[in-house]
Amino acid sequence: MPAMAQGAPSSCGVPTASETRWLAESYAETSTYGRSSVDEWIGSYGALTAVGESLFLYDQSRTRIVHLSGELEERHAFGRQGDGPGEFARPRAIPWVSDASEGHLDFDGRQLVIYDRNDLTFFDTEGEYLWSALLPGFGFNLGRRGVVFVSPVSEDAAVYGADLLGTGPRRLELRTVRRSDRNRSEMLWERAVPTRSREAREAGRAQLHSRQARSYWARHQGCIVVSDGGGGFLWVVNLETLETDSIALPEWDVPDFGDVRFDRSGINIAGRVMGDTNPQPPDLLWRWRGLIVDPDGHAWVRAWTQARDEFEVFVVSLASGEARQLSLPGFPTAFGPPGVFYTVLQTADEEHYIGRLEAERR
Repeated sequence: MPAMAQGAPSSCGVPTASETRWLAESYAETSTYGRSSVDEWIGSYGALTAVGESLFLYDQSRTRIVHLSGELEERHAFGRQGDGPGEFARPRAIPWVSDASEGHLDFDGRQLVIYDRNDLTFFDTEGEYLWSALLPGFGFNLGRRGVVFVSPVSEDAAVYGADLLGTGPRRLELRTVRRSDRNRSEMLWERAVPTRSREAREAGRAQLHSRQARSYWARHQGCIVVSDGGGGFLWVVNLETLETDSIALPEWDVPDFGDVRFDRSGINIAGRVMGDTNPQPPDLLWRWRGLIVDPDGHAWVRAWTQARDEFEVFVVSLASGEARQLSLPGFPTAFGPPGVFYTVLQTADEEHYIGRLEAERR
């Protein structure tokens, strides 16, 4: 484990301010997308990204990307299913894996990059196809999660993060792919993830269970911020030098494996129980279930709770490591102007919609 640092590398461009402009005591929902008209609906939420007043939503089952305004008004949409350049492979969307594709879309203000569990593809803001690269053999698998994060670093290159869990120790990899050599990726950084269960590791198989931690990744300027989902710190990787520091996360207690009702139940799909109904403890117990960094350089980390509609969040300064805990009406998926963030919520019928939350004035 790297030594604990007081803050992130200087290339992250983090300010010295102890609080972010997006922090407030309360937020009000000012607009929504996905529930107000017949034509405006989300088939299967994939990911949401934003810069300023431009948002892009990946709707997986409708195989399209929707360009939204800051007020969540639809500007235009593009994309179609297929195997050709700029076309999307239809994913196997699974509703209860609600954040499986959260990191598969990113926008840097000029271009959009998306991973459809097959290709990494670049578009301009109008939806014109630019270029793509095939990422080798990841696909979607609960045991071998594969690519979980993508981000453009230039017009001709992108980085992606992979979470690899299978035989042997779990590991996280940060790689880059370039337009000039689309068939090859280069390793930039890797870490073995500490395991909790020696027995599970010796068994040589992934734990197909909902308490298994997954990794979360975020980009802030020249750095990538990574959580393994169960540990007590964030890694901060400088993309230029690959220098790695770490920032301690606050304490957050979760029930031990076996103390939660669904811990020892198998996954029930269409009446068939899949997986071991008496599983061993996961390699790493899930403690954190969301990560994003706001433009002011503060990491928002969602703590694991049993209920999906509970949002316990820590806001951690990458500059000082200072943290503040708050309960929110939703976890930020993208940030708008200061005081505004966007979140993904569900209706009573478990249909996804996007909400715009704005800090209330007092």
